[in-house]
Amino acid sequence: MNLAWLIHAPGGYGKWQALVQAATALLCEAPLAQPAAPGSAVARLPAALRRSAACGRCASCALMAAGTHPDFAAVVPQALWPVLGLNQGGEDDAAGDAGKSASQDIRIEQIRRLNDWAVNTSHRGRAKVALIYPADALNPAAANALLKTLEEPPPGVQFLLAAHRLDALLPTIRSRCRHAAMPRPGADEARRQLGGNEQIDAVRAWCQDAVYQPDPASGLEWVMSLVDGAARNASAMVLSTALPAPADPATGVTALLKLCSDLQRVQAGAPALYLPQRADTLTSLARRIAPEALNGLLQRLLARQRLAGFALHQALAGDVLRLEFAQLFSSPGGNDGLSEVASTPVRRGLDADRFRGLSGD
Repeated sequence: MNLAWLIHAPGGYGKWQALVQAATALLCEAPLAQPAAPGSAVARLPAALRRSAACGRCASCALMAAGTHPDFAAVVPQALWPVLGLNQGGEDDAAGDAGKSASQDIRIEQIRRLNDWAVNTSHRGRAKVALIYPADALNPAAANALLKTLEEPPPGVQFLLAAHRLDALLPTIRSRCRHAAMPRPGADEARRQLGGNEQIDAVRAWCQDAVYQPDPASGLEWVMSLVDGAARNASAMVLSTALPAPADPATGVTALLKLCSDLQRVQAGAPALYLPQRADTLTSLARRIAPEALNGLLQRLLARQRLAGFALHQALAGDVLRLEFAQLFSSPGGNDGLSEVASTPVRRGLDADRFRGLSGD
């Protein structure tokens, strides 16, 4: 029985790129008996998925390059199609959702189509490969429908699953797969992926070498503006009106978590992890922040991360983030005027119930 592979790693580690290359090699009609190139994303896959390389010249490789191989099926949430360069506009659920937001889930209709595809004969008389990415986006109905196929996989079909969070998958799906954790990209690979970026080392630190995400520098420019603004202004009152808002709440929450984590590390005497190039400025800022206030904001941001992508009022949710950061620089027990600018819930860190109203939960 050909067990499915389950490759798991945080987002940005290159799972999609590596598994597409592995699928291309599995379908290649003249595979090269050579391992994957060192320092490439596919080189971090298990040996069984990188023992050969695609020739790049056969009809199968040409079909994969064109995205039209009939024996390759990619099952991806609709919201990721443009990000990954996929053209699946013919899917039924895509046509039915013309006036709705793209789905973040893998739906049962997609798995039903995959199951029908899996039992059909190979078009080119060779292997068939199904890639499910990310598998932790399967909604409950889709996960159960896939489970039935994984229990009795059709012969000649190799299933490749990639997951950002292993614990988000059904235990029964995990038990029917061979697991492999994908290591973090190395420094050389990360630099090659970033290409001509002028701030390669700063971006590498900011994303911790998870350089395969759509924008590895997401939130970095905004956080740098917070750091520079806080370094220029000692008053929380002035700071609260001078700071910019983030591009969107989800980016802002993630970026502010990184900044506050670095500030907390500096307070504890550890080096900055995400902004090492601003170590001196972070040290100066950390001296102005009460440790309990910083810890409180970190805890609220962690709780808020789950809701950050659902804000009904993007601008208001962004304003909350910059005001809460500014509040860190209030004099302990004093009143520098910020309370007259920010509402009481902001001064108290926005209790969870109030923030759910902003986030549309």
